[in-house]
Amino acid sequence: MGSLMNSLGVVAESMRTLQEAINVTGNNVSNARAPGYARQRLGLVSRPMHLEGGLAGGLDSSGLISTRRQYLERGVQSQTHDLGRYSQLASTLEGTEAIFDVSSQSGLARGLDGLFGAFSQWSVNPNDTPARENVLRQASSLAQTFNNVSSAVSRSREGAASELGSSVAAINRAGEIIRNYNLELRQDIRRKDDPGLDAQIHAKLEELAAEVDFSVLRSEDGSVNLYLGGQTPLVIGENFYRIGTDNSSGRAVIHDHAGKDITGQLDSGRVRALLDAHNTLLPGYSAQLDRLAAAAADRVNSQLAAGIDRNGAPGAALFQYDPALGAASSIRVAGISPAQLAAAAPSAPGGNGNALLLGSLGTSKEIDGYSFSQFYGQTAALAGRDAANAKEDERTQGHLLSQAKSLREDLSGVSLDEEAANLVEFQRSYQASAELVRILNSLTETTLNLLR
Repeated sequence: MGSLMNSLGVVAESMRTLQEAINVTGNNVSNARAPGYARQRLGLVSRPMHLEGGLAGGLDSSGLISTRRQYLERGVQSQTHDLGRYSQLASTLEGTEAIFDVSSQSGLARGLDGLFGAFSQWSVNPNDTPARENVLRQASSLAQTFNNVSSAVSRSREGAASELGSSVAAINRAGEIIRNYNLELRQDIRRKDDPGLDAQIHAKLEELAAEVDFSVLRSEDGSVNLYLGGQTPLVIGENFYRIGTDNSSGRAVIHDHAGKDITGQLDSGRVRALLDAHNTLLPGYSAQLDRLAAAAADRVNSQLAAGIDRNGAPGAALFQYDPALGAASSIRVAGISPAQLAAAAPSAPGGNGNALLLGSLGTSKEIDGYSFSQFYGQTAALAGRDAANAKEDERTQGHLLSQAKSLREDLSGVSLDEEAANLVEFQRSYQASAELVRILNSLTETTLNLLR
């Protein structure tokens, strides 16, 4: 009788273990598409069986086992850092191709051609008032185009600063969530093995990876310690250290909770792209525009000063600008009359010698061995290459991230086919155990009846 009862106990324990395995399988299926979830399995172990020693064997559980592998998580996070950087850079620079239009139908290319074309037309009839007025109109149009292009680049830079603030805010929100996760763990250490909580924190880390590069260290209690750029703490146990951004100096910087500049520590993610765009790329384009505007204005003004106007006076300046504000953003036409334009050379009053020289400025090498139009083309080409390279890097990095995720999915992802097979196996084992219970129950009743 004792052996029958022992057998019933062994089978009952085995059935409880199988039910746990079925529950784990069901949870895997339910979370198959949950962000950050890693497949779980129940460790199944055979109990010792030694009949003479009273050990009846059976099936037992060694607890939940996660298929998550941290080296795969780090691989995905690393590729996500880079994709976040290149995607943001491609997005930020996308508009520069439209700003730096190299066609002769619009933009600075047309403005430059228009001005020097007006000089050439004027040289045909240097005393013609409408031709002189056309020079002033074309000069005003060119100055306005410089202003517009400079403003467009400035707006792109302001947009990068605004997005940088949003990215920093997203980093801080993630830091607070991770800190709260650590608090939950320390309040109940049993949650360390909670697959749902584990999925939430890894989903949040992957989301954060697109914003900034970081390293993660786990404490013995399972809490997460997060270091931005591998150096600056964002979360240490129950402590969260807020970061901030400041561009009051005209250059965007990221600072830690104590105000220390950590900009140089951040190598990737959206933050790095926005810093590069705001601090380096866009200011570089603006500097080239300023050089072009100043060179064109100065050269035209100096050539006009070398001639004489209708009244025999030295030619007046056509352009004005404020170097402190930037030549491209501040250039404008000086308040002169058409009669003050110097068409003639001092040696030939009433002639067109100076007007001819002004018209030739459109093709002469005036800046870095280029004509004004060619220099602008080089600047536009630089902006276009930067944008194209960012898009190409984005595509390449997208493929690398897909590969990293695929490797992780192969090991840690939920396969519905595999889970279905496991479910059938566990159910059959459970049914077999239930049948054994029925048989043992029948034997027990028979034995009891015999004893009566």
